[in-house]
Amino acid sequence: MEDFIPFFVIGGILIAVAAAIYFAWLYEKKRKEALGGLADQMGLEYKPDGDANVHSAMSVFSLFNSGRRRKLTNLILGTTDEVSIAIFDYQYTTGSGKHQHTHKQTVAALSSQVLHCPQFFMRPEGMFDKIGSALGFQDIDFDSHPTFSKMFVLKGNDEGAIRQFFAPPVLEFFEQRKGISVEAIPGRLVFYRPNKRVKPDEIKDLLSQAYEVFGIMADPKKV
Repeated sequence: MEDFIPFFVIGGILIAVAAAIYFAWLYEKKRKEALGGLADQMGLEYKPDGDANVHSAMSVFSLFNSGRRRKLTNLILGTTDEVSIAIFDYQYTTGSGKHQHTHKQTVAALSSQVLHCPQFFMRPEGMFDKIGSALGFQDIDFDSHPTFSKMFVLKGNDEGAIRQFFAPPVLEFFEQRKGISVEAIPGRLVFYRPNKRVKPDEIKDLLSQAYEVFGIMADPKKV
C-alpha cells in the first residue's frame, strides 16, 4: 500500500496544478469579456491581445524596460480633441527560481500637445529607497514639502527643469495621491499603481485619476 502513496501524492499535485491553470484561464477570459463590453459602452476600441506598435511606443518609459517576459494586453484605445488615451494591462517578470515574481499593473497612457513637462519618473518611496538616497542615489527632494519627499522617489535627467515644474501646487496635488506612479516626457505620460491590476468596473475611475494628473501637469497654475 505504501508503494501507492507517491502516486496519489503526485496525482493530487497534478490535479491541483491543472485546476489552478483552468481557474486562471477562466478569470482572464471573464476579464477580457468585461473589458471588451466596457470599451463598447464607452465607444472605444478594444484589442484583447494588445498592439505591437503601442508596446514599442511605450519603451521610452522605464516601466517598459524592466524585467523580462513583457506583455501588454487588454488594450483600450480612444481619442478626444485634446488627448489620445490608451488603457491596458502590463506585466513583466523579475528574479528566478523561488524568487521569481511577475509584476502586473493596469496602466493609463495619455498623449497631448498641451502637455509641456520635463522628462521624469515618480513612484512610491520604499525602505530601500531611503537607504539608496543616503548613499547618494538620485531622489529629488523638496525641503519646502517634506511630505511629498517622504512619499515619492522623483528622478529625471534635468533636475533644474523638474524642480521648476514641480511648483507648490503640483507637489501638494501629489501629496493627496498616495501610492501612484507617474512617468512623463514632453507630450506624454503614463499613470499606474505598481503591482495593481484594476477590476473592469474600476477602469473609469482609473481613467478619471489619470485625467486629474494630466490636468495638473498641463496647467499647474489652475490648482
